[in-house]
Amino acid sequence: MKKILNFILIGVMLIGNTYLLIRDISSNDFSRVATYFALYPLLFVPNVIQKFIRTSVSSEVTLVYYIFIFLAQFLGSGVNLYKQINWFDTFTHFISGTLSCFVALILLSLFRIDFNRKYAFHVTYILGIVFLIAGGWEFFEFGMDQLTGSNLQHAIETGVEDTMCDMLAAFYGSIIFLIIYLYEMLGKHNGFITKFIKSL
Repeated sequence: MKKILNFILIGVMLIGNTYLLIRDISSNDFSRVATYFALYPLLFVPNVIQKFIRTSVSSEVTLVYYIFIFLAQFLGSGVNLYKQINWFDTFTHFISGTLSCFVALILLSLFRIDFNRKYAFHVTYILGIVFLIAGGWEFFEFGMDQLTGSNLQHAIETGVEDTMCDMLAAFYGSIIFLIIYLYEMLGKHNGFITKFIKSL
């Protein structure tokens, strides 16, 4: 099922992004062409990791990755919801904080860490993964701005404010996740996070 969802997300993004690219080029609007081209290499990151680093990427991690790319790059930058909806950028990074927590849980499972103890370590590790992913995304946006002359980070208008708000939004998303996580684990409640862990 997860692999099917991955293929659906990839298909939607490929078709939608290509349509937007052709539409803008046909109308001689090249202002967003770099944004559209930026999506294509992002779709192949999991494959590149598996081929060149020779590390298998689980379908769960891949699904979380594609959900984030769909929200942040395709809908946010490609469809341009960041400009059309004021709160969409903050919402996307808030969701990314939650999705990053799921990635951290998957990694904990791969490392065979016991989920029934050492909760202080779990919290620290999960927050570390959240900030690693949030920071990595900001690095990507900064790099794209430098290479293409775009303004993904809105540094021209806000300086570092947009970057800091994005990372804070991811942090808030992770905090809500961790509250639910600790509530379920410490209280032995069988919620959606517990069910997710059992599925790993």
